[in-house]
Amino acid sequence: MCMMDGLTEAAREAGRIMLDRRGLRVSTKGTRENLATTADLNVERFLRKRLPELVPGSSFVGEEDGKSGEGDLVWIVDPIDGTANYARDLRVSTVSIALRRDGETVAGAVYQPYTDEMFCAMKGKGTSVNGRAVRVSDRPLANSMFCTSWSAYRKERAPMCFRISERVLPLCEDIRRFGTAAYELSLLAEGRIDIFFEAALQPWDIAAGALIVREAGGVCGSVYGPESYDSEGPMIAANSRESFGAIRDIVEEEMNKEGR
Repeated sequence: MCMMDGLTEAAREAGRIMLDRRGLRVSTKGTRENLATTADLNVERFLRKRLPELVPGSSFVGEEDGKSGEGDLVWIVDPIDGTANYARDLRVSTVSIALRRDGETVAGAVYQPYTDEMFCAMKGKGTSVNGRAVRVSDRPLANSMFCTSWSAYRKERAPMCFRISERVLPLCEDIRRFGTAAYELSLLAEGRIDIFFEAALQPWDIAAGALIVREAGGVCGSVYGPESYDSEGPMIAANSRESFGAIRDIVEEEMNKEGR
């Protein structure tokens, strides 16, 4: 079995664990909005065991239990991206898995178990959904669908995010908020949405999704350069450099007003 087949098989098994809601318990992490469930823990523990077996000597970073192991190859995992959706059984949540080597993402998968959508990419090999090659859309900004959120975990940032949404809405077609950055980035890669922004994301939120977007021909980054994999930070993605630049300029202006 090749590594990518093992990765997607592990993601599907993680999805099956997600869908088993027997005995589900929900708790909070720091704020009332930041939820964790027993399923988050169960999925991460499964992947923490399974993934290093695919790449001997690799280490693991998960949202729930942090880092284990050492090595230049690092798995970065969000066991359930969209935990608030999951806790309410809204059926829009994903498993996000990325493999990074020497600071570069080389493989990634985002699995939506409710719709059985497997988005995956390897560095230099393109992006596929359930084995079908996909590309970003060619829509101009005026016909774009914008995905964003309003910083639920850090509500002091919400006014800035609202201003950005108010400025982007007249320029695009409409706005959506699915509540899972990994899925929104994957939808962008497939051409179903076209532009994306969130003010504060963690490495496990974006590691797989950013590669999936880039390998589908899209553009990703922060305000002043590449997205951060060392700490929380903003993320912008788009189907074209022109749309990326337009959104980045708006975000930069609004962040400067906040002194960020």
